[in-house]
Amino acid sequence: MVSGRLVVMRSSSGASEDWGEFAFVALPSPGDRIMARRDGIENYATVLAIHHAPALAGSEDVPTIEVVARWTGAGGKLR
Repeated sequence: MVSGRLVVMRSSSGASEDWGEFAFVALPSPGDRIMARRDGIENYATVLAIHHAPALAGSEDVPTIEVVARWTGAGGKLR
């Protein structure tokens, strides 16, 4: 499991929303379609970019991951 912050762009103006920390089975790739529950609703988005800072092995640093995605819709009907 990999956990990272999910940042979602919902408007054409490029404004983004920080949706918080999510756990991923694996690091997603640009173009992947993901589903994230927010306020009890299934939200779908397409991954645009992954920003990550790896940590040196054996150090006490913690790697950070930010998944940037464009919102494409919500609701079970999209599944």
